[in-house]
Amino acid sequence: MEKQVKISVITLGDTGVGKTSIIKRIHDDSFQELMFSTHGMSDFFIERNYTKKNIKIALCFKDTAGQELYKELPLQYIRNSHIVLLVFSTIETLNTIRERWYNFYKENANLEISKFILVGNKSDIFGDEREEIERQGQEFSEEINAHFITCSAKSKDNIDTLEQIIIDEAKRMIDLAEELLNEQNRIQLNNNQGRNNDNQRRNGCC
Repeated sequence: MEKQVKISVITLGDTGVGKTSIIKRIHDDSFQELMFSTHGMSDFFIERNYTKKNIKIALCFKDTAGQELYKELPLQYIRNSHIVLLVFSTIETLNTIRERWYNFYKENANLEISKFILVGNKSDIFGDEREEIERQGQEFSEEINAHFITCSAKSKDNIDTLEQIIIDEAKRMIDLAEELLNEQNRIQLNNNQGRNNDNQRRNGCC
């Protein structure tokens, strides 16, 4: 019987870096040149099959506002996220990821259950900043143990690769959760067996 596992993916980054555009490319392969800024938070659901385990992965994208209102983001969404897309498009917005958004997440969530993906969007217009963006992005991603990828929601460059990274991380989390559950079951079984043996010894004693 097919099971569904929900994986929460949250986007963090400044206004105008293209968080919504990336999600919409992954969601329905659409792109709008002019798009209003996100206010608060929007949800996008994407389902993908994990044939190895007969599991349907439900990716729930939480698209967040990038304004100074970021401190008002519902903390339950932050705490319950599994995959975090840190999105930037320039050296300046990469600095904001480093100085504001990463620290904001780190202060409000459990880093042990989350995986970061550092995303440099708008690669089609990096221009003279390209080399520096890629250098600083790679350095920061290594510092926080994150994947790093540059892409363009407009041209669709590397969007499929980004989606595959997200899916692979979701699969890894499912496999890890299953291993932990199996280990807990083994420990419980051994404990029960030990108690049964103790009871048998006591009952057999005269």
